[in-house]
Amino acid sequence: MQQPLISIVVPSFNQAQYLGEALQSLLDQNYPRLEVIIQDGDSNDGSVALAQEFTRRYPDVFRLFVEKDSGQADALNRGFARTHGDVLGFLNSDDTLFPGTLLRVAEEIDPSRARYIVMGRCLFTGKDSRYVGVEHPAEFVSHFEQLAIWKRGHNTIPQPSVFWHRSVWERCGPFDINEHHALDYDLFCRFSKHYRFHRVDELWSTYRMHADSKSSQRTEAEVLALSIEVSRKHWGSPFSPLRWRCEISYWLYRRHFHEHARHHARRAEQAFRDRRYGAALWELLATLAYSPQMARVRLLNGWFSAKQVRFLQGALLRTEGFTGRYSDNWIGPHYREELAVPAQAKRLVLYLRHQPQGRFRKKQHVEFFLNGVLSDARTLGDAGAFVLGADVTALRGRKVNIDVRSGRSFVPRRTGGANDKRRLSVILNELSFET
Repeated sequence: MQQPLISIVVPSFNQAQYLGEALQSLLDQNYPRLEVIIQDGDSNDGSVALAQEFTRRYPDVFRLFVEKDSGQADALNRGFARTHGDVLGFLNSDDTLFPGTLLRVAEEIDPSRARYIVMGRCLFTGKDSRYVGVEHPAEFVSHFEQLAIWKRGHNTIPQPSVFWHRSVWERCGPFDINEHHALDYDLFCRFSKHYRFHRVDELWSTYRMHADSKSSQRTEAEVLALSIEVSRKHWGSPFSPLRWRCEISYWLYRRHFHEHARHHARRAEQAFRDRRYGAALWELLATLAYSPQMARVRLLNGWFSAKQVRFLQGALLRTEGFTGRYSDNWIGPHYREELAVPAQAKRLVLYLRHQPQGRFRKKQHVEFFLNGVLSDARTLGDAGAFVLGADVTALRGRKVNIDVRSGRSFVPRRTGGANDKRRLSVILNELSFET
């Protein structure tokens, strides 16, 4: 049976430093029936000349169109209107595909088996981001779960690793040209109303993180707020059961005091880092209203620690309980330690292990703070080792306070029958400075 024609749209605008790598990754697929539409928004940084070289050398694969557009969604719509393939996808000019991806897409996508949309895994690459080297979440459960982004705080569909049959686009496309940030999330919400995403457990793409990317222009809280607004567009009419399921779920989420407090605590920390002290105070009060303990431990302690106000820090934490590391390396829901940063240190790394016990739920969220500033975080499922780290270059020769805060804890006496009353969360095997 003949392999399907695959059409990939590459929206391009002033990213010449990355574009060549993206186009080469498509060429390196060695897929026999590939069509690549490069839709350039009239770049002035050499992107057009670079794309022209690919079209000159490989005219059977690449076609270039240079014209002004009203944004990425408009560029993508123009590009898809020019495609002829049975299978479609798009690759941003700063992302890449792993070799062999398109051959696997052709093998996996199959409308006769109800596989209209397929997706693989995706790896964050680039620099200046704590996500570099981490995989993008890749999971699909249902249309409702796709809409209920407030439950997990992020999109679980890795855009560069998603490919769909043309009939899906004809039914659910095009992109909303008024949506400029969560445009792929918006499209995938529409897809999920009618189709399931078939997940393939293979790395298919890279997602580059850098200072000029859209993902780096907003905080996680801002991205989540924008995504929730997009989700609302797909809840349906007031008479729809889905609408009320979403309304109730979102109301319960907003009523969850801990999650709400954590949301305001993040905003307070960001405002404090930006020296917007009025906004930080306002968010502190909001945090205090939902969780006095979080306001005290996460915000006030961190801020006083950063300002070296030791007597206030001690007074605030006097009733918190044990915050050290036990002899068997277990730590509780809040671990704290003061360290001196060596003169040649570049990075502080914590080697930890998640080890659920008895009825203790597997899911665990762990955050690492350096002088009260959130530096790294991981959400864990099954048991296993993991690493948290922070850049300490600017803190050489100084003492710093580290805090590790876990979302869940257990008491061994309640889970396994042992006469152990400690509240435990994760195992901290080692702390080390990298030079």
